[in-house]
Amino acid sequence: MATVQLHECCVVPYRITSSGTEFCLLTPLAENRWEFPKIRLDDPAACDAAILERAADEAGLRGTVETGQPLGSFIASRRNETRSMTAFLMRVERADDPWPHQANFRRIWCLAEEARIRIRRKPLRRLIDLALHEVSSV
Repeated sequence: MATVQLHECCVVPYRITSSGTEFCLLTPLAENRWEFPKIRLDDPAACDAAILERAADEAGLRGTVETGQPLGSFIASRRNETRSMTAFLMRVERADDPWPHQANFRRIWCLAEEARIRIRRKPLRRLIDLALHEVSSV
């Protein structure tokens, strides 16, 4: 059986509130698999500002995607599928309501501690710590 190679990129959306740094997570309505807004790519080199903005836009998020350096990346394998993910930090200035994929996804804002609990995949949880480090150094 041949291995399927998938490439994705995601934004790690955050905002600063009086409670602290909050992250935006999405999950399909029928599931409870929380993650960051992402988009599938044909070519991993195609992860540019326009693609990242499209992923954010589909989640109803407006703001600044920091595309200089990726926040992080990882490769995950499962059965006959290998996924590569590259993540970029995004400071959210506005969250639209309603938003384009509201009929298919739930969206929540939560502090880092809650985000770590909701996200099951360890490589995605690691992105929260990397994002907090970047945000605190600004």
